[in-house]
Amino acid sequence: MKKLILFTLLILPLAFASCGSDDEPNYSNQTLAVGNVYAIPGGSTGWTSDNELIASVSTNGVTAEHVGETYIRNGNKSFKVTVTPKYNTFKEPYLNFGASKTTVKNFMSSFNLNKEQNDALLYDGSFPVMYYLYSFKNAVLNMSSAVIKVSLVSADDMVAFLQERYVFVTMDEDKYYFGFVSPDEKTLVVLQIDTLNSQAVYMIAYAEVSAYSTPAQTLKMMKKQLAPASTIHGAEVKAEYSRLLDIMPEMKSEYNIINK
Repeated sequence: MKKLILFTLLILPLAFASCGSDDEPNYSNQTLAVGNVYAIPGGSTGWTSDNELIASVSTNGVTAEHVGETYIRNGNKSFKVTVTPKYNTFKEPYLNFGASKTTVKNFMSSFNLNKEQNDALLYDGSFPVMYYLYSFKNAVLNMSSAVIKVSLVSADDMVAFLQERYVFVTMDEDKYYFGFVSPDEKTLVVLQIDTLNSQAVYMIAYAEVSAYSTPAQTLKMMKKQLAPASTIHGAEVKAEYSRLLDIMPEMKSEYNIINK
């Protein structure tokens, strides 16, 4: 009798698991690499995305657009989509804006502190990053930067890395920079071609949008800290800017939030 009861207890979960499995699709959370497409089971329509810049929906197909997390919904049905990058060209700096200098130091403890000022920290980077620079305002982090030699990362790899994570929104040919915003519109990123010790470098600067009310105001603040025009001219700098310009993804008008 005990054996019969045990057998019944073991078989019941299997019976219930099989019941209805063909009737109701499983809307499980998904992890997709940028560019991949997931077909929502069941063939139903009416699905929408909480953030189309992270994952877009067309009929019942979900396309991974940029790195991040969002939910796909249809009435009372939903599932989470996590979009991951294909390119990990370099390690980005610490980006939790508003953090104290002590917090940043703890995060960067494995890197060599090259120089410290009241409002700045400079760290030696690891390949291909030459330096990480952190700027502070009112004792909290308000801008993070990474410096990379142009000779160490190709223009194609740099654009691929950034466009997986951010949306291209603006450019300035006078200062040789491109502006991007994160899919949640909370972080503005500026990629500038500059010179350091007579070498062409990528200067990638990050700042929080919400701290300056709008992307346009954030960009204005960041431009004040970009290199003056007299220091960024040179054949190598112009050539690299042209290469980036040729391969930069087309800026879509609906993504240009700088003028909002």
